[in-house]
Amino acid sequence: MFDQAIVDVALGLALLYVVLSLAASAITEWISALLGLRSKNLRAGVERLLGEDYAGKVYGHPLVGKLSRIGKMPSYIEPDTLSTALLDVLAHDEDGNPVLDLEGSATELVDRVDDGHALKPALRALTLRGAKTVDDLRREVAEWFDEGMTRVSGWYKRRAQLLILAIGAVVTVSANASTLHIARDLWTDETLRASLADLGEQAAEAAAVAGAEVPDLGAFPLGWEAEDVRAWSFLDWVARLFGWLITISAVSLGAPFWFDLLGKVANLRAAGGTRARTP
Repeated sequence: MFDQAIVDVALGLALLYVVLSLAASAITEWISALLGLRSKNLRAGVERLLGEDYAGKVYGHPLVGKLSRIGKMPSYIEPDTLSTALLDVLAHDEDGNPVLDLEGSATELVDRVDDGHALKPALRALTLRGAKTVDDLRREVAEWFDEGMTRVSGWYKRRAQLLILAIGAVVTVSANASTLHIARDLWTDETLRASLADLGEQAAEAAAVAGAEVPDLGAFPLGWEAEDVRAWSFLDWVARLFGWLITISAVSLGAPFWFDLLGKVANLRAAGGTRARTP
């Protein structure tokens, strides 16, 4: 049987990581939307597949253009929409005049791609997979785009992970959220420990039943007001930095991870019985 105090400390820390992770995620999404990171990432992925010239033509196509807001590129495009726009671009000349019947053969359409362009062998390979008609080629290109968009999504997730790590560092230091010092406070302050453990149980239950409801950072022993940085020794700084690094690493795991762990620790606490209150 786990010591109840240890479980309560773990519950309090898990709740802290949930709150900080949610804050870091919200800021990341705000920055991502402000800078258009998703749309820029998508454009880079399309350019990698088609080349800058054909990607520009596809983005200028009405099917894709209507997905854009004023001054902003789309952040998601259906693979079928991309493939239809690309084949329509290939079937028209530079002035927008149709030069090829879309009911014709796929090979004729592929031959419209400039010789030496990287797109040509890619499309030709798709015709070798069985695309005889233009409609066959459209479906093959859509599948090709779908595979490419999976890689693009992976690029975005990796970049977002780096961004959330940086934001987590800013949030952690700004809140002075050192895991070592918060764990010490929870261990030595029985009232604080019990209060945060109760809040952790409530948050776990709310997340499981009706959506996440978590306290704000004011419930935790955070902040710089009580700190006299000038009085810190070298070892104090080392301990503080190590505590921040633990918190930053925890925040980088994301709120879903900590919500899941919060529920497991809350169940462990409930199985052991709530800490007996002093009459």
